Amino acid sequence: MHEHVDIVAAHDPDPRALAALQARTGIGFTTAQFAELLGSGIDFVVLAGPPGARLEQVRQAAEQNVHCLLHAPFANDLASAEAMVDACARAEVRLGVAVPGHADPVLEQVRRMIAANWLGGVTAVQCMSGSDDLLVRPPEADDPRLQADAALDPFVALAGESVHLAAWLSGRPTLRVAAQSVQGFLPLPADGGAATAVLRGNVLCTFLASRLCRVRMLAVHGTDGGARLAGDRIWLFGQNEFRGDVFDYTQPGHEQVHSRAELAEPLAARLPGCELHGRFARWIDDCDDFPCTGEQALEDQRVLDAMQRAAASGRVETV
Repeated sequence: MHEHVDIVAAHDPDPRALAALQARTGIGFTTAQFAELLGSGIDFVVLAGPPGARLEQVRQAAEQNVHCLLHAPFANDLASAEAMVDACARAEVRLGVAVPGHADPVLEQVRRMIAANWLGGVTAVQCMSGSDDLLVRPPEADDPRLQADAALDPFVALAGESVHLAAWLSGRPTLRVAAQSVQGFLPLPADGGAATAVLRGNVLCTFLASRLCRVRMLAVHGTDGGARLAGDRIWLFGQNEFRGDVFDYTQPGHEQVHSRAELAEPLAARLPGCELHGRFARWIDDCDDFPCTGEQALEDQRVLDAMQRAAASGRVETV
């Protein structure tokens, strides 16, 4: 189904969901038993279910020498993240986290531009992520969206991808975090949260995560320019020319704006190489790297843990 990987088996504990998946995809082997999936001869397993169920699944997979690719969010808490990384390290199997932004050819090019000193030294990163699904469609008491799962924490559920991307784009670890959360509109422990992180080199990074608005924005600023991605728009201002696979930046010192719609053709050409399931398969075979290894995901989980601690304590917390 992908250039470098085939989906040959599927698992879901819900028989109805499993039957619907088989009817829709035609996957040859399906099972409601996770152990049967691991014993089907697969090379690696993709875990896309609730993060709270993953620790035991990763442990079982590692014992069977099956590599693990987890869809973000990685884990509900730091202890689970540490245990999963440890289980895979002891079994010498690879663990990765599929972060949607890592599959974006535009972000991949921006990362290479930053590494090439295109915007000078990184000075600030801004991240905003929000989903208003619960606000637009108010939940009933038995709504499955209100399941007792720590992933409902706005930092884990909404800011998690931003934390991964901030580390990936800046190449800098987070040192300390201040944060606060708010509650009142939704029947959840928190409707949203805001955090300020200081990265190595005194780079300031801000995160906004909210269930009360629909937003997705990422910006990286430097001493000599910046890049901002919001919706369909890509804003660029740099100090050097850059020739890329998706677009060229040709006038140093001038603003340049693109829409994703106008870049449809080069984006389509680059998408297969950025697709994360195939990239994970190539990484297992030592034919490619992978943007979010288990070790990196664990470092990012430490940042999320610091955000949660800071929101609860009202103090600046060390990562």
